[in-house]
Amino acid sequence: MKKLVIANRGEIARRILRSARERGYQVAVISTTEDADALVRSEADTVLEVSSFLDAEAIVNAARKWGAELLHPGYGFLSENAEFARQVESNRMRFVGPTPESMERLGNKESAKKIAEANGVPTLASVRFDEIDDIDGMADKGIEPPYLVKAAGGGGGRGMRIVETAEGLPAALERAAQEAEAGFGDRTVFVERFLTEPRHIEIQVVGDGKGGGVTLGERECSMQRRYQKVIEEAPSPVVDDGLRKKMSAAAMKLVAATNYHGAGTVEFLLDTDGRFYFLEVNTRLQVEHPVTEAVYDVDLVAVQLALAEGEWPKRLDALEPGRWAIEARVLAEDPRSEFLPTPGPLIRYREPGGLGIRVDSGVAEGGTVPAQFDSMIAKVIAVGETRAEAIERLGAALASFVVHGAVTNLPFLQAVVRHPEFRDASFSTAWIGAHLDELNRSLLPPELETRLGTPGFREQLSFALKGGASLTRAAARFRSLGNAIARVGSSREHAALEVVACPETGVVALSGPGLAEPLEGVATALDPTAMALTVQGETLRLEDPRSFSHRRVKLAPSDGEVRAPMACKVLEIKVEEGASVEEGELLIVVESMKMQLEVHAPIAGTVKSIAVEEGQALDGPDLMAVLIP
Repeated sequence: MKKLVIANRGEIARRILRSARERGYQVAVISTTEDADALVRSEADTVLEVSSFLDAEAIVNAARKWGAELLHPGYGFLSENAEFARQVESNRMRFVGPTPESMERLGNKESAKKIAEANGVPTLASVRFDEIDDIDGMADKGIEPPYLVKAAGGGGGRGMRIVETAEGLPAALERAAQEAEAGFGDRTVFVERFLTEPRHIEIQVVGDGKGGGVTLGERECSMQRRYQKVIEEAPSPVVDDGLRKKMSAAAMKLVAATNYHGAGTVEFLLDTDGRFYFLEVNTRLQVEHPVTEAVYDVDLVAVQLALAEGEWPKRLDALEPGRWAIEARVLAEDPRSEFLPTPGPLIRYREPGGLGIRVDSGVAEGGTVPAQFDSMIAKVIAVGETRAEAIERLGAALASFVVHGAVTNLPFLQAVVRHPEFRDASFSTAWIGAHLDELNRSLLPPELETRLGTPGFREQLSFALKGGASLTRAAARFRSLGNAIARVGSSREHAALEVVACPETGVVALSGPGLAEPLEGVATALDPTAMALTVQGETLRLEDPRSFSHRRVKLAPSDGEVRAPMACKVLEIKVEEGASVEEGELLIVVESMKMQLEVHAPIAGTVKSIAVEEGQALDGPDLMAVLIP
């Protein structure tokens, strides 16, 4: 059998594994001790454990010793690292992707932009950070505030900053350079003119390595927050045939100029006046590739493998688009707490299904979302004959997706999909940022949410899930059937609700006055003190009122205590003990799920003590420092 190594994790590792198996490959997966409960480890033929997904030498050595013929890098990590590709090839393995030379020319944003300019592809004016002699003089080059600071290497929004004024530019450049170096090993960043309300459109390309190839339409990626894509779709609702031909022709100019070989994506910004500008090239498979697969009925991973084997898939030349596909990224983050990462256990995990629904995931119930890696849990892809049909299917799938344990962005995604401006395609890359308050409201009617939060309801939900003293004969009868039923609420509280629950499956049914029909949901006992309830797409975390013996005594908080916002690693400590600080001053920089977060002083005062050190891993909310007024 042919042997393939997957140098990645999570949902993309499982996605590659599926296509590789269909092509007859024996598959090994690279993994680490931090990812010990990853689902793909139990599915691959072999697990090759290394210290880090970024340890190129260890990965290559492990793959070579196993006898691999091909290595697929997935996306992220080392997928766009030209030197890694060279190491793979020099050890007599084939790298599933473009040549190292193409990666160097197109994967670096600065180099790619020069190629685009040389071939007549529209670009935005920019300047490298080390070429800025006079910030005020950048206006002469067509670069005025607001600025966009970007890392030359990598992607995914890391190393990118919007800077409103010239005064804020030096600090933003330094922070972006640090983040770029940590993420991609390259401190190079540059500044360009910032478009305030563009759309983000990307073209899928496949190059034959001889200057030719095909394009497989566009993807609409404007639904994003801080350059992190949230929802993607194909085709774009605003790109007509004429614009599609122009953007595809521009993308193919870059393919031809570099003799590009493999799958890749050429990204553009589409301004409100209909003009488009080159953004970057991703010399790898994209996270959002499933929407293109659905629209064109093609397996892009299989295409990559065929190209690595030296074969040009002839059916690529005859593919035509059909249907509409939309993808939503389900992440372990809390949009209602400023999108803080929320690594943690997956106590209950149930993926949606049904007609036109595909879920790509890398986890399972009982597993964990680790703090050391990206926050993505799964991708939900909905396919329909029309955009409206795809939206309806996606909304229903997201509402039935249950994740209890780690907090997710599922309610946020549903709020986006339900919004009339999303349904009308009236949005830009700035849309989510302008609608955050609206999108973070509860999905439940206020009266219902109030009733579900009452002590009476919470107490009887606890009885139904955990057992205990029976309050009614009906409760005892239903428990004998593996269920529990109880009447909750009081005349002094709210109208009573009747709860039927199956502790094993978590399925609950709520009925009573004020409900036109019974509500179905899923509930889970998270720990002795808390329960989770998902109903109508909203997930509530409810305190168990029966858990008095388990409650912690909460001491009065000190305004001077500085605690970790979540499980994270300390990157930088910006102050010393005894230093005087102002309220809001930067104290510590931490990293969680590949995102850097700044921790600022809650009060003005003196740093009494520092309780952490750089490089230390924290479980959160660990004490990091104490300030005194």
